[in-house]
Amino acid sequence: MTVKQHLAHHHAKGAAFNLSIGTELEKLRKSFEAMETNTSDDDGLKKIYGDAKESVARLSAGFMNHAEHHRSLAANAEKAADDELGKRLMPTDVSVVTDPSKMPAGLRMVPRSGQPSAPSSDMPKVDMRFEHLVKVDD
Repeated sequence: MTVKQHLAHHHAKGAAFNLSIGTELEKLRKSFEAMETNTSDDDGLKKIYGDAKESVARLSAGFMNHAEHHRSLAANAEKAADDELGKRLMPTDVSVVTDPSKMPAGLRMVPRSGQPSAPSSDMPKVDMRFEHLVKVDD
């Protein structure tokens, strides 16, 4: 999967999710509206239903706006050129696990927390039985 496909898929899924939440909240808002309308002259209950209706309406609108945002980002990702996305999303300072003896030139070794320190690159790699022949005392 390319970066372009990944972004388009991610934003399409995000749009669908937010749209489904917004739609369900709109149904809940209509229920509160019906309860507010069909409530007798009890002002306290009518106010509670009215406040709930307004709160759910704000939530629904927020999810619908976010769904539209994701939909537009998905459309932009599909239209974007592959090289354009590659330039913007180029990774930097990538961490890898590698054999220290096969470390490419120009890279620096950083030990992970709790690991032994990186071996000195100027110390030759020799069998333990012959280490005393190359060891330099301080």
